[in-house]
Amino acid sequence: MRSVLQRDARFELLYMVDKNGVQISENVGAEVDAKAPTCKGKNWAQRPWFREVAKNLSSYITPVYRSSATDAFCITVSVPIFAADGQLARVLAADVRLSALV
Repeated sequence: MRSVLQRDARFELLYMVDKNGVQISENVGAEVDAKAPTCKGKNWAQRPWFREVAKNLSSYITPVYRSSATDAFCITVSVPIFAADGQLARVLAADVRLSALV
């Protein structure tokens, strides 16, 4: 994930959650403060970027909002990751800087 961020400045953060919405990775991002509290273990199950993927088993793009990590305007693009049996295993989310898209 870190190499993607180094190659493409449009991404603010990348992170992965399990099938229940619990974050299983640290936030990976160019501007992540190593001293900031961890989001690993946080439950994002009520966030639209997770709920929509879990419900429809397809990618989802949020409306524009302010990032809780940077306070900058962004969107979240989230995609399902399936287990070998076809069941939802994980959701990969990427926060995209709005300023990089305009």
